[in-house]
Amino acid sequence: MRQILLLVTLVFLLSGCVDGNKNSFSGSGDNWDVSYEAVVTNEVEQQTAGKIKYIGDNKTPETLDYTIKYNNLGQGSIGEERPLKFGAVKFKDVTCGNCEIIQKDDKIEVEIMWEGQTEKLILITDK
Repeated sequence: MRQILLLVTLVFLLSGCVDGNKNSFSGSGDNWDVSYEAVVTNEVEQQTAGKIKYIGDNKTPETLDYTIKYNNLGQGSIGEERPLKFGAVKFKDVTCGNCEIIQKDDKIEVEIMWEGQTEKLILITDK
């Protein structure tokens, strides 16, 4: 019984640590809708994930390239020649090792390139 109580307590405590501080950002343009999430795991590490979805009027492109930049240091991620599945690209990566943490009031710059076209978006915090 004591072990079960300890296990339940441990699971409860660890589940609180997994969420960390979560900041969600989004933005839309003429052709693309982007959502981006950063979960801070400690002072110098965060996990990021997001989705880029085609919302344009023309035929959905087969691939895209993108860059995501945040803070003045230009940190972020780059996706080269990513195929779209069901009109979207989902991505997830971990940024760590003394990286600057995305804050809830930051603006995130996204540049999407496809079929000789470019669209730039600014993502802001979801309220």
